[in-house]
Order: sequence, then C-alpha cells, then structure tokens
Amino acid sequence: MTCTQTAFTGATGARPITALSRRIVRELEARAPAATDVERNRLYPILEGARVALGLGTPALQTLKHLIGFTRPDDWTLGRTPIAWPSNYTLAELAGVTESAIKARLRQLRTLGLVTAHDSAHGRRTGRRDVSGAITSAYGLDLSPLRIRFEELRTLADAQTAQSRLFKEGRQAIARSRRLIGQVLAQAADLQLTGAHWMALQDAIERIAARATAARVARDSAAYQAALDCLPQLEQDVGATIDRFMFTQKNSASGSKSAPDIHIQTNPSPHPYVQGDRDRSRHPDAGAPSEPLLPASPSGSVFKARPVDLVAMFPTLAMYMSAPTPGWPDLHAAAARLRHDLGIRTATWVDALDRIGRDGAAVAMMITAERQARHEIRQTPGAYFAGMVAKAGRDELDLGRSLWGFRHAVLADH
Repeated sequence: MTCTQTAFTGATGARPITALSRRIVRELEARAPAATDVERNRLYPILEGARVALGLGTPALQTLKHLIGFTRPDDWTLGRTPIAWPSNYTLAELAGVTESAIKARLRQLRTLGLVTAHDSAHGRRTGRRDVSGAITSAYGLDLSPLRIRFEELRTLADAQTAQSRLFKEGRQAIARSRRLIGQVLAQAADLQLTGAHWMALQDAIERIAARATAARVARDSAAYQAALDCLPQLEQDVGATIDRFMFTQKNSASGSKSAPDIHIQTNPSPHPYVQGDRDRSRHPDAGAPSEPLLPASPSGSVFKARPVDLVAMFPTLAMYMSAPTPGWPDLHAAAARLRHDLGIRTATWVDALDRIGRDGAAVAMMITAERQARHEIRQTPGAYFAGMVAKAGRDELDLGRSLWGFRHAVLADH
C-alpha cells in the first residue's frame, strides 16, 4: 500500500503560519536565555517612549497597555509566562472601539513582535491561576516578547527621549535666533537702513530652520544637530552686520544716524535741513525746535516739550536712556527697545510709524510703558498700544492731551 501525497486545501480556521511569524519566534527563542525579571509598571513609560522608533500606533499601544493590565506583577518574573486572555469583546469595550478594530491592533502587535499568540485547540482565550496567583493553564496572548526585548525597548525609549529633548531645545534655539534677527531687521527698518546684507540674515535663519525641519521629519538627530551647529556662526554674523552697518562712526550710540542725509523721522518736516539739524542735535538748548511732531489733536491741545522733559515725565523711559542730555534719536531708539521688551508686534509698530510718525509712535510707546508700570492696563501692552494706533486711524487719538495729563501728574507729585 502506497501513500499518495495530496495538496492541502482545507481550512482549519487557525491563524496561518507565515515566514514573518516564524522569524519572530526564532529571534525571540534565541534571545530568551538573556531575559531577566521585569517590573511590570516600568513597561508603560518605556513602551510610550519607544513607540515612534517601533512604528507602534497609538491605538495599538493602548490595547497593549490594556493587555499588560490583565497580567500580575509576578507574571513577569523568570519561570513564569505573562499571558493575558481577555476576549476581543472585552478589549473593544475597554477601548470604546469595534472588535474589528481590536483585531487590527492585535495584528500590528504580532507583526512588531511585541506579543505572540498562544492559541488553544478551539481558538478561545482562557486561563486559570492557582491559590498563589500563578498561572497554571492559559491560552491567549503571550506578552513574553516584552520581557525578552526589555533592554532593547529601554534603549529605544532612552534614545527617543534624548531626541525629543534635542528637538525641543532646537526649536527654542531657532526661535531665539529668529527673534534676534527680527528685532535687528525691525530696528534697521526704523533707521531706514537698507541693503542685501540685512535680508541675508533672514535668509540664513530660514535655511537653517528648513534643514532642521527636514531632519526632524526624518527623525535624523545627527542632521538636526548639524543644523543647530550653524546658529552660533549666524549670531556672530548678526553681530558683525550690526557693528558694520548700524553702529558706524556716523551713528550715535543708540544706532541713530547722525548725518542729515538720512532722515529717520517717519513724517519728515517740510524743511529737510531743519529736520536734519533736529535729529542731529542732542543738546536740549539747541536752536532747532525740540517739541514732538504729533498728529493733530482732536481737542486742539498743543504740547511742546524737550526730550529731557519727556524723560522726566516718564520714569520707565528713563531706564532706557544713557545720554545725559538726550536728543530725539535717543528717544526713538529707546521706544524701539521698549517695543521689544513690552512684546508689541513689529507690524503694530510699523503701523504706528505710518499713522502717527516716529515722534508720535515714540510718545505712544512711552505712555503705554508708563501705564503698564503703573498697572493701569487691563489687557496687555500690545493690545493697549494697538488700540491707540486704531484711534489714530479714526482721527481720535489725542497724544497732546495725554501728555498734558502726565505733566500735571508730575507737577502734582512735586
């Protein structure tokens, strides 16, 4: 009697054996002797940290945590097997999803080699423990791979934590450089300093940011660090550009142009030579007019004051002054620094320069800073200053009247 070999065509209903499942089993068997006891609760943060490196989706991680929760701490000691036997229905109820979704999650966990199936003859999950709590018989989902791969998973989690810290600190460093360059460009614009060298700084930070973003998307820590390593040189370039083009011999210590051929007044005087003398003069007794050029007052108020008078009226402004006899360029520079420290957007500042001129914008900034120091602003300095600019757009801003109010308060204090 001879045996005839026939092809297997029937279906048993059991889970099919694949090359991938056999490879995972062989790898786990080879690594099993090196496994040690594992503290069950340590698995949760480690799996969370290693999730991205493993390619483990958040839904599958949720179900894996649920499975770990069905085990007991002693199940993770050597000589025991951590097996969980909840039904798909139970897992679906815990996760608030369908059983089909649970099956998809379990497939991912098996494919990643995080769990293996320990099936019974009838395919049902069931288990039994003795009086001491040890598993005596169990069929379900074997979590032994987590114990066998524990050191690998911990290494992945540590690497992921370090990478996340690198990305976070890198974003902060790039944002800091961006703010620095934004401040420099805003001040250069205020001083009407132009040239390709200013925009080259903006282009440089954008190139670095683009390189860092590409590296972060690719999860490439080395490339990300290489992009960050360019920031110190960029900041040196920023400083060199400032020293070369902003603080030249023709510039004052505040960065304001002294030569009359460059007018930093947003609303220039119809007499350019007189205006140049005004911007050039620092002494309060100079013959050129020293009162601020403010927008027309709705109430007809007219306010005349020397820069030194305004410094006396606004103690907050005085903190930003270094010249013993300040001129209007010093006030303009101080207002620009106040804008930065108060967190007022560059766009709002530029809008103020367009609407009420450099003197008016500087005075409005003085008022905003002083009211902020007195805790008289309910919202934010930016919102208050923007409100003043909006009033100017409606021809309702009365800076002259506000200045008279501050002057009377100073006189009353004395």
